[in-house]
Amino acid sequence: MKQLVAAVLFVGLVGLVGCSKDSSNPLAPGGPVAPSVTFSMHLESGTQGMIFVASPSADVRLQKIIVEYPPEKFVDTLTNPDPTVLIAKGTNVQVAEYTGVESKQHWVLTFIGSEAVTNKPFSVKLDWEVI
Repeated sequence: MKQLVAAVLFVGLVGLVGCSKDSSNPLAPGGPVAPSVTFSMHLESGTQGMIFVASPSADVRLQKIIVEYPPEKFVDTLTNPDPTVLIAKGTNVQVAEYTGVESKQHWVLTFIGSEAVTNKPFSVKLDWEVI
């Protein structure tokens, strides 16, 4: 009987050791997770330059957008005056108008807000090449 108990304990210990958390596992809790919201971008003509237009992949509430053009060390932080307003999935949001925007430029936009349905916060960084 003692041998049977020892064998069961040994199998249990082997099972526990085999189930240890591996931090390199991408599906492990706390591991890398794909952003829950994405944004697509396009340009529209403005009065002085080009208007950046973003469209979310889900219903969101935006707190702010940080627009950067790294080669010129340009940074523009745009704070939403009413972050409680729902922005529906697929809605075009005019971010801001900028001059000197040309094809092949790489801009970085960071969208900070929360998902409308779950209130889960997000920060989505988009490296965008102007077409």
